[in-house]
Amino acid sequence: MLLVLGLLGCASGRPRAALGWSLGGEAHVFVADDRFARDFYRQLTHKRDLMDALAGRLLVAVDPRNNPSLTVLSANGAAPARLTLARFHAAQTCSSPTIVTELVLAFPPGGAGGHGTPPSHMPVVALLDAAPFAGGAGRLRPRLATADAMALVRRVADRAEVATRGRTLGLLHPPTLNADQAADAGEIVALSSLYAVGFRATFVATVAENKIDTTLITGVAVTDPDVRELHWVVRPQRLRLHRGMIAASRSAAGTARQGVRYSLRGAVTDAVGGALLLIDQIADVSPRDSRATAVDAATRRVIATQPLALRCP
Repeated sequence: MLLVLGLLGCASGRPRAALGWSLGGEAHVFVADDRFARDFYRQLTHKRDLMDALAGRLLVAVDPRNNPSLTVLSANGAAPARLTLARFHAAQTCSSPTIVTELVLAFPPGGAGGHGTPPSHMPVVALLDAAPFAGGAGRLRPRLATADAMALVRRVADRAEVATRGRTLGLLHPPTLNADQAADAGEIVALSSLYAVGFRATFVATVAENKIDTTLITGVAVTDPDVRELHWVVRPQRLRLHRGMIAASRSAAGTARQGVRYSLRGAVTDAVGGALLLIDQIADVSPRDSRATAVDAATRRVIATQPLALRCP
């Protein structure tokens, strides 16, 4: 049975996928969206108002009928899974201002899900609008040596400096490999034919005697090791730094505009053998605006997003 979520996922503005983690033969994925929660609760229970059910409660759990199926993507590939439980967490319970729908998905026992079944503690993406299927991740590019990986991050950062508009800047520090480092760092993820590269590089320019401006350039690309076939998944941005933090800026209309740093956390294989990149968008000024996302490497389309600080009890 195809998961009834497909009708919701295809509707205008609805999530098409959900992010989460694998855990002991299951996957737990989350959608932070009030309308999705209300519509899905109505589908599962045939009752009208989730808000009534949540009144005075932090959590409503629903055992779905017929245990419908869907596909879970991970670095191992694709594996079918059955929905065994839906939990609806009240707004603010999971550090999110919206209701959070948690889907508990069980993989077939005994390895019947194939090589695509992820081990525990692996990031996953569950497809909400596709028929269930299984498949391995396929052959990936070889892992680069540390020195080669650091050199590739630097070459991509240098290309970003040229690609972004503005005066010529000089690299302040060679980037290291560290997805948790706010600046002067980057990361490499091997894909089937190319490498995904995330980076947060600082550049400087002299603006007056004994005074320099520091600029952060951040983005995500897929490329070959020689940077001949570079494709921007997240186009690079120049962001002025003030004491190591992204300085607030304003748009042409005068409204406040917040820049974000991009950190590449991994990749999963999508339904057609391409890659979905797992990218964190980290906001300095308002951490609540930071997001975890899954982005189609070929089309740049964000297919799943959730608050980066999402934590459900």
